[in-house]
Amino acid sequence: MTGGFQSQVYSYPAPAVVGARASMNPTATIAAGPLGLTAGALGLTVGKFAWVSYAQAGGAGVANNFSPTQPALPAGFVNNEQQALVTTWLGNNGLVVPPGYQCTLFGRGDFWAKAIYNDCAVGNKVFANLFSGDVYGAATGSFVSAAVGASASITATTTAGSYSMNVTAFAAGTLAVGQQISGPGLTNGNYYIESGGTLVLPASSGTGTINLTQAAVAASTGGTFTTVANVGIGGCVCSSVSSASSTTLTINTVTSGTIVPGQMIQQITSIPANNWVASIGTFNGTSGTVIMGLASTGTITAQACNFSAWIETPWYFLSAGNVGDLCKIGILN
Repeated sequence: MTGGFQSQVYSYPAPAVVGARASMNPTATIAAGPLGLTAGALGLTVGKFAWVSYAQAGGAGVANNFSPTQPALPAGFVNNEQQALVTTWLGNNGLVVPPGYQCTLFGRGDFWAKAIYNDCAVGNKVFANLFSGDVYGAATGSFVSAAVGASASITATTTAGSYSMNVTAFAAGTLAVGQQISGPGLTNGNYYIESGGTLVLPASSGTGTINLTQAAVAASTGGTFTTVANVGIGGCVCSSVSSASSTTLTINTVTSGTIVPGQMIQQITSIPANNWVASIGTFNGTSGTVIMGLASTGTITAQACNFSAWIETPWYFLSAGNVGDLCKIGILN
């Protein structure tokens, strides 16, 4: 479920809630096998894409909001059909299916998703984040970096069971959508800044509310919170990489961003399609080596290369929206 007890009135009603069906067009759930699907160890967030893995052949499928081994198309979308539970003490809403609970994924249908990172237009292809299941709108074949900026240190208050945080002062840095945030009361796994409330993001000063991807577990008054750029959300642009015929790729020059295991490798010749970063070798943020999941098919000599945490899906944006808006997504017939 999402939302809480009504505390204010707007001139116009909200179009929907995240993850809800956006039309009466036919839908299709994914074939989950005889034992169905269960949420993974970190839980499963409604309104995002999910991937399925199997611990043993013929066993129950495990659904997570991240690609479990190597980059792959998501298995389906997590629909808002009251499959999440409110587990926070005195909480009144929640969007997370607890670990081990049964769940359902949809491979087809029209649903509402939140445009967290950019403005989206009708006809944009939906890109799914391999680390979070978030959506991003861009043209077919685009390289998506979606960097979220630097870190910040702030003073803020939280309320148990609330997704909203009240920022009262800045100590340093800039707040931006997509940053991972930690501090008092945020003890239920990983938290990210989902959108600005009364505080317009990005921001390096001022006061006001921001919205998180999870509800705070406990109240905090005047606590110190720190944020870091979520490297999984972004990618890396390199102007020069090289390699002999092997799984080792040498990074000569980084233009922007960061490389992390699990990112897709794009715009480079002499490597198999759908290659990915399997692990980090000697890469230190500016140069060094990374280990590819698949070996190169020939010598790579000083060429440009991109690394992305976003994979293009068969889904499209069916309505337009600005950052933070709910948008319709679906698969065109």
